[in-house]
Amino acid sequence: MNDQLLETLMEKVEGKFGVFLNRILSASVEHGIHGMQMVDASHSELPATSCAHCGKCCNSISIFSLEYHLIIREMMSHLNPQQIKELIHRALRFDLRLADVGNENRLRCAFRDEEAKRCLIHPVRSFACRLYGMRTPEGTRDCEKVKEIGDPPPLSPSRLIRLQGRVMEQSEALKISSDREAICYFPFEFWLYRFALGEKSAIRIYRELLVPASTPLTRFWTSPEFSENSE
Repeated sequence: MNDQLLETLMEKVEGKFGVFLNRILSASVEHGIHGMQMVDASHSELPATSCAHCGKCCNSISIFSLEYHLIIREMMSHLNPQQIKELIHRALRFDLRLADVGNENRLRCAFRDEEAKRCLIHPVRSFACRLYGMRTPEGTRDCEKVKEIGDPPPLSPSRLIRLQGRVMEQSEALKISSDREAICYFPFEFWLYRFALGEKSAIRIYRELLVPASTPLTRFWTSPEFSENSE
């Protein structure tokens, strides 16, 4: 991880938080309601689940830009100004949420309320959160504490591809490097900096800070499929 970049960035967050906040909220207001109903409808087609609320899986995960805007709009609709400021500040100050989980590096989720043991944006949580622990067609789960409500049939891969595909098609895609295809899914923190500082700065933050902070992201970008040395 680029510690000097991290220190400089966090100083900038504290010194220019008001400017960042205004840019972030304005970007989602300007985005409007485009795609919001479609994202909600796609999320609602997934089987409903319950869990033990232990929080072990509440780490920062990659989401689509449409899901990001849905979260910001939910915050603006249901939280008071002070709560919005506190949550966005917490999300920007991701240096305070770096953690070791088992033998992996993780970035803990900004929306996990540890005291109340609940998700502060649960109604608009992303695909990644909704799918975690769900029973696969093979009968396996990422977490045995997750249970489907009403015992629906497992979600088929083709249906999942269809649901996520229509959200992906209307979400922003960005190239991380010239020799790799553009992708649509980034951590919530990336999207914040995307709209606070611009695309170029956000990509640098992603590559030099957010990827090293998350073992799953590091693994994703160093896998043979995405290796810069791959044929």
